[in-house]
Amino acid sequence: MVIRDLLKDLWLLFGRMFPLPTTPGLREVGKPDRSSPVIVTCNFDLTVRKVIRTLKRDGVDAWLLVAPTRGINVWCAAGGGHFTTDRVVSVLKTSGISHRVDHRRLLLPQLAAAGVNIWSLQERTGWKPRFGPLRIDDLAGYLGRNRRLTEPAERRVTFGLKERLVMATNLASASLLFFIVPILVSSIWLGGFWWRSLLLLFSLAILNAVLVFRLPGRPGLQKGLSLGVAAGALFVALSQLLWDMSTASTVAWASWILFLSAYLGYDLPSWSPLWRADIRELLLGRRDTHIEIDKDSCTGCRLCDLVCPVHVFDRNPGGKSYFVANLDACQACGACVENCPANAITTNFSSGMCSCPTCTVINGVGALKPKQSPGDPSPDDLTPRWEGTCCGSGTAASPESTEAEPPPQGALGKARARCGGGS
Repeated sequence: MVIRDLLKDLWLLFGRMFPLPTTPGLREVGKPDRSSPVIVTCNFDLTVRKVIRTLKRDGVDAWLLVAPTRGINVWCAAGGGHFTTDRVVSVLKTSGISHRVDHRRLLLPQLAAAGVNIWSLQERTGWKPRFGPLRIDDLAGYLGRNRRLTEPAERRVTFGLKERLVMATNLASASLLFFIVPILVSSIWLGGFWWRSLLLLFSLAILNAVLVFRLPGRPGLQKGLSLGVAAGALFVALSQLLWDMSTASTVAWASWILFLSAYLGYDLPSWSPLWRADIRELLLGRRDTHIEIDKDSCTGCRLCDLVCPVHVFDRNPGGKSYFVANLDACQACGACVENCPANAITTNFSSGMCSCPTCTVINGVGALKPKQSPGDPSPDDLTPRWEGTCCGSGTAASPESTEAEPPPQGALGKARARCGGGS
């Protein structure tokens, strides 16, 4: 078991772009009883193991519902349409959890809000879902406070050095898929080109990730070019002072460094939880994000601020309504739109897949998988769906309350005509 987990961790250090699923269903963590909390997560193997390990470490006895998200992590699965209300309904009905507990309280990860509508979920199942803290490390404290999410830091996503280093190795591995053929072909005529390019690719990926907050320009192509210019200039200086390279070789290698760094900088936001992976923004540094709250329609429920991982919203001084306080931070994940009770949020978010190269590969690989036979029901087929393909909407009580109130009459029906968005 330990060796197998180590091999999985090693794979995830380099191959996270290929999903690593674990079996969906119900897990017992510790010794849960009929009053123990019911927690939902994705079926990404690493996430499930981390959740179980953390709950055991903190002495939390719980029922863990692993939803079928195709082996993709919570954030990406919710944004890509794989961690949805349908999937949660499915695992609730097929796991038999309703026969194991006396309550109907359900705790969802905050980052699932882009794909899961808590009021659609409540209406369809009778459970009372809530979004818990963003990080599993904060779950024990959250439960100890009787599910009162009072610390803003528990709702904000970060991108620390350790996370950036792990994402850098995955970024380099994913990018290698694009360049492996031309690199190997070029190596036929250029001796040692393949291993030098491999070293260069991983070095520039790590430097892009480590220095991303210090490089000039906006996240994407601009930061990649900034690093490429600096790294290329350093290479030119060393090649002339120490290595005595020809002018042609120096120019060729400096150009290759600039190209690789620019590409890696362009793709890095798709591996981060902080930046929107929109092709215009990645290439041109131009933000076209628009989001607005109708002050007259806003009920002041605070759910938009609760589910937002980057603190885009804040309360109007002296009023109950909320407003857009930090538009530059918006990732266009659509969590606020998906769960607004009054349909008070308007955006220009577009539905569809992420435009970054990494997601292009993932979607292409997924398209090559054998299609499901008509006779085999998918997990979503086990439960009823809303009419059409829209996300739906709902309402929420104040996050300081411990129980939820029913959604306003007509809110769900009204929202069926509007699709939520994501990047």
